[in-house]
Amino acid sequence: MRAFSFALEYEGGADPVADAFRAHSDLYGHSLACAVVPDHCWRVDRLTGPTEALERAEAAYAESGHAADCFGADGCGRDLRVEALHRDPSTRILFTGWTRTEGCRSIPHLALEYLGPGVLFATERHGPRYEWHVLMPSDANLGELSDVIRTAAGAGVRFDLRQVTDESAWLSAYSGRPALPYTHYEAMAAAVERGYYETPREITVAELAEELDLPRSTLSYRLRRAEAELAQSFVGGER
Repeated sequence: MRAFSFALEYEGGADPVADAFRAHSDLYGHSLACAVVPDHCWRVDRLTGPTEALERAEAAYAESGHAADCFGADGCGRDLRVEALHRDPSTRILFTGWTRTEGCRSIPHLALEYLGPGVLFATERHGPRYEWHVLMPSDANLGELSDVIRTAAGAGVRFDLRQVTDESAWLSAYSGRPALPYTHYEAMAAAVERGYYETPREITVAELAEELDLPRSTLSYRLRRAEAELAQSFVGGER
């Protein structure tokens, strides 16, 4: 097996799901599963971010969730089904399924057509960038698929072929970013930005808590929990 990665960069207005991610820089999504057969596609995605961003993204998926994976005419998928499998203030887990029509040229279906069966997908979304990591048989012909995706992307979408490598790239992408509660992610992001993890530290917990207008104990707890989640995720992935 080998893997290749590519990214789609969306201009504003090119896709409603991409617009939701573009509008909220703290919104992050990655696929938990993606399955395709000639006339159907199903997937499960985990989104993390502020509640407002999650609500906008969920609405965009419900309105045109298939469009994020498709090139071609509007409404190229039918019988769209979107269901929230889990909701909390900082997380959504969304099931999306739809039936393919003749005008639909979705990425999973193009991969099935040009690479054959046995293809697996992992995706990540942040801002206007939508990254795909595809695990495929070693003898699959990647050139034709790359060319057709580049051509099908059309106006408002830039295609960027990133790399072809062994299966480790897909495994790394499949694990996704640890699903931290948004408040914990926000605390860690602020700590990184302000130099808390530099050596020597550029700011103390007390100083950072004051900047964030949080009790010191609250910030300390959030950082500890975020660090524990990251450590457990990393060590667990190495076992």
